[in-house]
Amino acid sequence: MSAPREHRWLDFACVTALLALALMMWQLFDPTVWPIMVAMSLGQVLGTASFAAFGFVVYADYRARYQAAKSAPVAKTG
Repeated sequence: MSAPREHRWLDFACVTALLALALMMWQLFDPTVWPIMVAMSLGQVLGTASFAAFGFVVYADYRARYQAAKSAPVAKTG
């Protein structure tokens, strides 16, 4: 995966996590029915999307490093 693509996914993960956090905080300051429902439904969706995007970047980075190590020549000792 290319570096700009990874940065876009990480930016998406950060923004969605902050939006989810803002929704969760909104329900604390306005404890009525609608803010709580929005925070618990949309906030969870945004938080899960953030976690999934971050997990995708971690997996892609791990896979790229594994492929690079696998194709690197092995130095002989002895």
